[in-house]
Amino acid sequence: MKNIGFILLTALLILVTGCSMGGVALCMPKGQVKANEAYFSQLEEEYIQKVREVLDEAGLTNAGVMLTHVREADGSRIYTLSIHHKRYFNLETGEQQMILQSLEECAFEADDCCFIQNFS
Repeated sequence: MKNIGFILLTALLILVTGCSMGGVALCMPKGQVKANEAYFSQLEEEYIQKVREVLDEAGLTNAGVMLTHVREADGSRIYTLSIHHKRYFNLETGEQQMILQSLEECAFEADDCCFIQNFS
């Protein structure tokens, strides 16, 4: 009997917490959230295309490219660009630096965005 009451209370608290978190996490109308996500999605696609062009020009064709992001509580985004190409580490340090600089120049300029490049 005690266990059933405890389970029902726990389920109720989880339900209330889950419903309230959705409203707090978004903090803006759904239409604006979708528009914001579509805007960043477009920027991300263009960024990846530019990255691939830079890598192709540097001779790193068919590189594995992955872009991930973390959205902080204040709305800022931290992007991590992971690039996999075994030939990168065979390049001279100067060539590696030129590629990194070119990749930094590709990054889109949006408020509160930070970019990190990672080669493996």
